[in-house]
Amino acid sequence: MDRLPLNALRAFEAAARHLSLTRAAEELHLTHGAISHQVRALEALLGAALFNRRGRGVVLTEAGQHLAGVLTGSFAQINQAMNTVRRQSNDTLTISVLTSFAARWLVPRLERFHEAHPEVVLSMRTGRELADLRRDGVDLAIRSGRGNYPGLDVRFLMAEDLFAVASPQLAGGLPETPADLRRYLLLRDSFDDWAMWCRAAGFDFTSLRFGTVFQDSAVLLDAAARGGGIALARSALVAPDLESGRLVRLFDVQVPDLFSYWTVTLPERADEPAIAHFRDWLHHEAALFVAESGLGVTLNQGAATGA
Repeated sequence: MDRLPLNALRAFEAAARHLSLTRAAEELHLTHGAISHQVRALEALLGAALFNRRGRGVVLTEAGQHLAGVLTGSFAQINQAMNTVRRQSNDTLTISVLTSFAARWLVPRLERFHEAHPEVVLSMRTGRELADLRRDGVDLAIRSGRGNYPGLDVRFLMAEDLFAVASPQLAGGLPETPADLRRYLLLRDSFDDWAMWCRAAGFDFTSLRFGTVFQDSAVLLDAAARGGGIALARSALVAPDLESGRLVRLFDVQVPDLFSYWTVTLPERADEPAIAHFRDWLHHEAALFVAESGLGVTLNQGAATGA
């Protein structure tokens, strides 16, 4: 075999790891059909079946198990070697963060980090999917969740409260009491915490009228600022809109968000200078924000959970 069929091997390895052609396609940003074609081409080249199809899923054959084990280890070693070379050749720090948190909280503060650490070049990846720190070339991730990330160095950054907000020019005027929300269109994101908020406010969630469901909290807040309805906002994300007056807070009802923000790194890399500088800067900025905002954001700078 003169040339390794790298695309086919990569497609097969992802499908074998997930035991799903669909999830492999999502990981590699390809279509299901493209993954299936690559796997079939590899099987034809090897003269051996790598998967047995069972219903809508797949299971590895003995040959598939052998090849997958070798490939997974090999790709991990290649990725580790590339990351080592990249870190030695420059001080670029690759971070992964939710788009909404990056746009609303992180980016407006980054100038201060660059002033403090001009030697570190940041490369930011935004999106909703969790980065695999051992495979994706990501040095540090800021995640929103419960902090249960096994095998990683996990440190609490901050937690938010949720409260209702609206444009000051909302059609029909602003509601005076939570019960008045029955007369308005409510906006929600994919986490949809309105039921929890309504219990705290003391009225029936089922009597409310909902509009668009947004996948991104920043887009949700933009829609509310344009007068599209009343939104349930996360305190850290909505702070710029409250300060500018694009949105106003309604009522005195707030509830804690079930998810918090965490910094996540590989344990063996947690003390590398660029990672430590950025993580320490993040916690310092979070402490400043908590002290200055008064928006019900909480902070705990304890040790790593090791979750």
